[in-house]
Amino acid sequence: MYFERLKRFLARPDVKQNPAKALLKRLWWRLRWTLTDKPYVIQFTKNLKIGVPKTGSASLIYYQGYSELETADFIHHFLRPGMVVVDVGAHIGEYTLLAAEKVGTTGEVHAFEPQSHLFPILSNNVQMNQLSNVTLNCAAVSNAIGEIEFEVFDEPSVSSIRKQTQLSQDAKLVKVACTSLDTYWSNQQRQIDLIKVDVEGAEKMVFQGAEKILNQPSTKASTWLFEYSPKGYASFGYRPSDLLELLKRHDYKVWQYCGNGKITDFDPAASSITGIINLIAAKDKTYLLSLLQGENISISEYAQT
Repeated sequence: MYFERLKRFLARPDVKQNPAKALLKRLWWRLRWTLTDKPYVIQFTKNLKIGVPKTGSASLIYYQGYSELETADFIHHFLRPGMVVVDVGAHIGEYTLLAAEKVGTTGEVHAFEPQSHLFPILSNNVQMNQLSNVTLNCAAVSNAIGEIEFEVFDEPSVSSIRKQTQLSQDAKLVKVACTSLDTYWSNQQRQIDLIKVDVEGAEKMVFQGAEKILNQPSTKASTWLFEYSPKGYASFGYRPSDLLELLKRHDYKVWQYCGNGKITDFDPAASSITGIINLIAAKDKTYLLSLLQGENISISEYAQT
């Protein structure tokens, strides 16, 4: 157990870059929460700040700049001023803030976060950075409209819509507002450029609630960035192939993001994935690559110093 934890620590990008600094930051992170439980406001990008709570994913933002370097890298390469982004599972707003900065005042970001204890932190982060191009929604996204049962854990990043498996003893069950993307977007005039989905295994239900959006022609089709998690999908009673077939029916193709604007074909039959990876779904590969490779952007330019 100890050896595995040490191995994971040594594999962290910030530890590889500067072990002493990485260790000091982790010591301060632990000490800081003995002094106060208020969110810790830190420098996020060059122009943005973010308030982070005492959670595992928030600690990664503090340690290495982002909780998921790969996701941040994709956002920086893909987005352009004027684009429209939907962030499903916004958490404290890490990618909402990044997207808002990238799309600028002519773009839009629509963020969804149903957890009542996280939503005020998300709201404060948007307000603190004076981001007028962000619309916040305290709601879950699925194929249902109204209220839905939601499992809340001490680590918010693993909370989700109630699974089909037995309720964990560590989870608290609450009811939250829920909508579908088709319902939410029915009165909007602009097309969505990017939809990021991080819902801990409930991805299929998000796609099922977005059939009209998925059915757009390739010239108007949204690009999706979503988590591929066979174990997470199983907890909701479906197979990875069920989700991939749903996308295929709407003429979407799926790739794995490799970082630095590069993608590779994804073959689930040849894959032995047991954890979680990020996949990209799009209809026009040429357009996708033109955006991803249009600028030579290094993730280090945006990570906190």
